[in-house]
Amino acid sequence: MYFQIIDNEPGSEIDRDFMMSKGSHGLFEDNFEIIESEVDLFFNESKIYKTTSIQSNLQNSYFTIYVSKIALILPNNHKEFINEGKAFLNKNGLKVVNTFYSFFTNFKDKNKFSISRMNGMSDYYEANTITFRPELEFTNNEIRGSEEFTVKKIPSINYKFIEQDFEKTKRTIQIICSFLSFCFGIRIVCEKLTYRTEGQLFIFRDTSPNNKTFISDFSVIFYELDKNYNIQKILKTDWFPNYLKKEPQFDKAIDNYLHSREVDLNASFLLLFNIIEIFNIKQEVEKFEFKESKEDTFNKAFNLISQTLENEQEKELLKDKWNGLINKIEIKPLKSPLEETLNLNNIKPTDFGYTFGKLKKTRDKLTHGSVSSIKEKELKSQIVCLRKITLRLILANLGLKDDLKNATQHGV
Repeated sequence: MYFQIIDNEPGSEIDRDFMMSKGSHGLFEDNFEIIESEVDLFFNESKIYKTTSIQSNLQNSYFTIYVSKIALILPNNHKEFINEGKAFLNKNGLKVVNTFYSFFTNFKDKNKFSISRMNGMSDYYEANTITFRPELEFTNNEIRGSEEFTVKKIPSINYKFIEQDFEKTKRTIQIICSFLSFCFGIRIVCEKLTYRTEGQLFIFRDTSPNNKTFISDFSVIFYELDKNYNIQKILKTDWFPNYLKKEPQFDKAIDNYLHSREVDLNASFLLLFNIIEIFNIKQEVEKFEFKESKEDTFNKAFNLISQTLENEQEKELLKDKWNGLINKIEIKPLKSPLEETLNLNNIKPTDFGYTFGKLKKTRDKLTHGSVSSIKEKELKSQIVCLRKITLRLILANLGLKDDLKNATQHGV
């Protein structure tokens, strides 16, 4: 998406002046104000990511700015598809949506090709006030009189909503894409979104440049689950309301999980270990239960210790320090919060090859730069262990803790 700014003044350097200005590649709305437009525009923290110098055509001279996120808002003149929309996905999305369909067939009539949904995979799934399902759209390049043409499959998520505004709808679709990305181990991105109400049609695009390496090989999570062992089953669980309870944590954890497949071994380990830290529990402070004679006993102990002072004047200084020490003694020792996080989610690192202490020791070495002390083969093995641990930790927080298989059930 881009805007062309017209300037026909001879010798103008407005393009250069703009590119040299402070914040020129910041948010669009911080740089420009739309005074009048034939259609309404919606900017969602849209950034200017590229500017090109003045060019000329037969009519005008102009320079161009490219923006990342923008929605055109048009009137829904035909009153069609009210409270419905589509999210068009990237190529990784095609790999996922294909799993909901059979192969193209023409067994009955050689002149008729068809494709149908897999058994049990035609349902709509719920995500708050939205119902959705992955679907294939089709386009073709057929020309009248041509000898042959091709059909192209386009992955999408079709959805229906009830009383939900555009921004919340867009965010819901992003969460659905994030969850599908986690389930299949590949990044699924919404590249275009349509949203219709009775009066309006939104057409949203995010054209931000993306230089990340997107892994496209499946790494499914279903082998960890006993009952919800495929996509249509897991989509019918309460994963969505559980995601909303810890939305920032899931956003970060799933991004870490996916990113760990795209980087070197050291970074991969640290990204996976950080997932445990993301879901780190907050422990309640507990105190020991003492007998009623506690005060007398502590006073006797203080008197015994204070008698060893050579300088009697320091007795009051010791008393102040003693009171602070007593407060600490009363508190039960806190367990390792990260290890306790795993225990509370029924995850034992030793089931996957290593103690938590061993994994933490490796984390500390990598954090402090002692990379050479870790053998590559050992690090790879620990990454496999961590991947299984963190996968199960994310699933447990999504409400599937009781559905996790025992480690021995999938051959670990």
